[in-house]
Amino acid sequence: MPLDTATVDRLAAMLREGATNKAAALALGLGRDTPARYRAALGIGPAPKGPAYNRSPLTIEQKFMTFTQPLDGGHLAWTGRRTRSNGTPTFTHRERTYTARSIAFRAAAGRDPDGYVTAECEFPECVAPAHVADEPARTRLRAQLAAVLGTATDLVECNRGHSTAQHRRYTPDGAPYCGTCHTEMKRARLAAEAA
Repeated sequence: MPLDTATVDRLAAMLREGATNKAAALALGLGRDTPARYRAALGIGPAPKGPAYNRSPLTIEQKFMTFTQPLDGGHLAWTGRRTRSNGTPTFTHRERTYTARSIAFRAAAGRDPDGYVTAECEFPECVAPAHVADEPARTRLRAQLAAVLGTATDLVECNRGHSTAQHRRYTPDGAPYCGTCHTEMKRARLAAEAA
């Protein structure tokens, strides 16, 4: 049964102000499907969603810190959850999952990381912002170590022809290797294991 003009006008005003279909039906004494039909007929979009009930009032850095425990030497141990596949420390903030080290890096560097973020201290599980590095920073630090230890190389290409300027990476002890070759070998190994 169609609504009278005054009720349609009140319903349209409520829907335009952001009322949900359920709230409009209750306020105007309508059937529960009526506001949805009129919303579609009048071309009024859906009501805006309210904040999620579990929305954290903490900033992402504050939430990160709730899952850490200080250790000697300025290290931070992760007390939150980890991924099942490789044990990467993770947490969820406002319905999105983050890795703990990426947020630690962002807190220290003021920018998002480039590539993987790892601990560059003697405690491999560390998530302290001052102790983590992304790929460019890690490569730079390890190249400096290789120069000090005398393990740096003057080669401009690896054995497979990849440019060392672009693809060179270093192990934690300063030994150089080709990042692209390493990735290709890892993919081949995983494919062989899966077959």
